[in-house]
Amino acid sequence: MIINYQTFTEKNLLIIRYEGDFCIDKYKAQVLDIVAKPEWNSIHKILVDLRSVEVEFELEDIQTLVDIKKNIIKKEHLSVQLVDKPMITALSHLLQTEFSNYDLTTEYCSTVNKAIELLDINFNVKDLTNTLENLEHTF
Repeated sequence: MIINYQTFTEKNLLIIRYEGDFCIDKYKAQVLDIVAKPEWNSIHKILVDLRSVEVEFELEDIQTLVDIKKNIIKKEHLSVQLVDKPMITALSHLLQTEFSNYDLTTEYCSTVNKAIELLDINFNVKDLTNTLENLEHTF
């Protein structure tokens, strides 16, 4: 799995794009890395692009993902998942339901325009699409 990301501290925004076969262990390592960075303190909105990731999951994987968000991230923020395939959409929906049990705010959508709206960020569709394709860092 390839993980690309970039922080926009002036927008209190973190953008992450996952590509390839999803791996929970790599995801957890990436989360630990991100929350250890000083700029994490200014992040209140996260856009997660899942359109290029493939997932195969068991039901217990959902609880593992919830535990990572609940126990490692431990911060109020809005997370929006950008999805485009049935399996990742189903996973995002299940996670949204589970996260709501812990007062964790997560949304999912299938268009860049809707992601901009949900996150209430100052990007136009063309610029955000370009940004998603050219994120500065790789984990």
